[in-house]
Amino acid sequence: MDDRWVFCPLVDRKIEDIDCIENRDVVDGMLVESSLPDEYKRKINWKDICRKCQWHNY
Repeated sequence: MDDRWVFCPLVDRKIEDIDCIENRDVVDGMLVESSLPDEYKRKINWKDICRKCQWHNY
């Protein structure tokens, strides 16, 4: 598979790397939370899940 795809534990599937970067930026407070699609915020501790992901500092 293309190197631009990474597994996202927030949605349990592969997403494009740019989406991962944007999600991380929301979690790290660099972008507003309202810019993040709801599908990434469905899990209770979605911010902690993202922070602990191997791709968080991608």
